[in-house]
Amino acid sequence: MKPFRSAKIRIFVICWLVYTLHFSTNVVREHYPAFSLIDHGTFQVDEYLGFHSDIFRHTDGHAYIGNNVAGSLPAVPGLLIFDPVLDRLEDYRLKHPSGGGESVYYDTEYPNRAGFLRKVKERGLDLRFGAATFITTFTCQAPLAALLVVLLYGFLLKRGLRGLRAVSLAFLFGFGTPVFYRAAHLNHNLFFALVLFGSFLLLWKEDGVPVTRWRRFFAGLLAGAGLALDYAGALTLVVLYGYLVLARRKERGLLRSVGESLLFVVGSIPPVAFLLWTQWWMYGNPFLPGQFHMPAVNYTEMGVRGMTLPDLHVFYENLMSPDWGLIPFAPMFVLLLVPALYRKGKLILPRREGVFVAVFTLAFLLFCAANQYSLMQFNSGFRYLLPVVPFLFLALADHFARMPTWLLFLVGAPSVIHGWVLAMTRFTRPEMASPLHAVPESWRRVLHDGLQLPWLNVLRSTTPDPGHIVHWRIWPFFLLLCTGLVCLWVWRRGPRVDSIECKPSVVDG
Repeated sequence: MKPFRSAKIRIFVICWLVYTLHFSTNVVREHYPAFSLIDHGTFQVDEYLGFHSDIFRHTDGHAYIGNNVAGSLPAVPGLLIFDPVLDRLEDYRLKHPSGGGESVYYDTEYPNRAGFLRKVKERGLDLRFGAATFITTFTCQAPLAALLVVLLYGFLLKRGLRGLRAVSLAFLFGFGTPVFYRAAHLNHNLFFALVLFGSFLLLWKEDGVPVTRWRRFFAGLLAGAGLALDYAGALTLVVLYGYLVLARRKERGLLRSVGESLLFVVGSIPPVAFLLWTQWWMYGNPFLPGQFHMPAVNYTEMGVRGMTLPDLHVFYENLMSPDWGLIPFAPMFVLLLVPALYRKGKLILPRREGVFVAVFTLAFLLFCAANQYSLMQFNSGFRYLLPVVPFLFLALADHFARMPTWLLFLVGAPSVIHGWVLAMTRFTRPEMASPLHAVPESWRRVLHDGLQLPWLNVLRSTTPDPGHIVHWRIWPFFLLLCTGLVCLWVWRRGPRVDSIECKPSVVDG
């Protein structure tokens, strides 16, 4: 089949299918502005007040979300297309109520989740919300995560890595890093990672290929979108701008390089203007984010609404916490301690870009270490450091490209299995004082209970009769097998990868 001749399309489809199968039923804060925008054409979320701790009533009497609403926009097209279906589900539930109040059954260690289910059942929204989580994963989160994998794969090809090895590294990135974990439900962190990586690729100067005007403009647009999605984007906007100017300084001169970078600045204006406009419209002040208007929550008493100087404890936890740390969630990144001492002209990640990755990563780690909200990741799993994951993987690519096949398998297979275990269970500590930790507890549950799927776990937990069909232990195995067979069929629809896209390898010279 011609659509599957390209390995990029096959990688995209396979990742899309696997990510969708592992979708989570979490209704998160980004959902509510999307719901309200579709139903009422506004970012006011009055009808959802009390559904999430980040929804608060402002001085104008209306309820708003305390985070950047740009993170809700990517979900709108899919939800809008399927809105008639969601309306029918809601109408059905209102005509056939499933019970509420104390009759709600939810076998969970998370008391807030039980209370949330009780609330949505009382409002007749349980079917609508459950379907919406699948829709946002299928139409938004999963395909965008798959796109991130394809972008990384394309970079490896451009750097001359042979096809089969590049495909292996693409799937290792897609399923052996926290990209797999964050693809399960709507969240702005993945969008942030995607726009930053896309901006970097547009600014990266291939041999003999100039950074054109349009590439500079759209790189700025994506970098500005990073700020619209997350306030850490202010830092990444500066770092990406510095990369553009300094990378062109030697061949163009500093003044000319700065002049040419103005298109990057112009491109960043629309998304930044959108951020300022929404903050002005919602809170009455374009320059103060929602955290300055919403009621005090954990850690807001520290520094300036939770922002302090970089904290060594937070820095360490972001890297090593068994609940959300980078290394426990992706142990392969320990290999970053091994320097890539290869010949300069043969690197997948050139020295200049290697310096950029190091500066960007350190700056981002310090920013997150200054953000005391990082300590709240115990209830969400790995999250804040996702934007550095694609760049750190590129920093490992030279090691992976030169490993013998057996060694790459010994590193890659456990990494993929580990990422899969975390994506299957999605266990997070129910409270900060809990003795259970996400990574070891996820492994314990899989080894004890077998294969799982996040959405199926929720269905089982909310169905009291163990004899019900959703409790059949065969379902995870059956669904995973069917998905695996479909993925195999998709992959075999195209030619062998080593017969196409076979540029000279970096290790062959």
